[in-house]
Amino acid sequence: MPWTTEAEARVERIPSFIRPMARRAIERFAAEHGYATIDETVMDEARGAFGM
Repeated sequence: MPWTTEAEARVERIPSFIRPMARRAIERFAAEHGYATIDETVMDEARGAFGM
């Protein structure tokens, strides 16, 4: 699934040991909610859904 440049930059701020799991969770959230591209809005929604 494609990521915007801004979303890629934001995910890079996640600690490296958890980043792969976070990417998978965000991509799964986006797919389940019908998003074709991951942007900062999707990341915010996913974060809210994950209780963060």
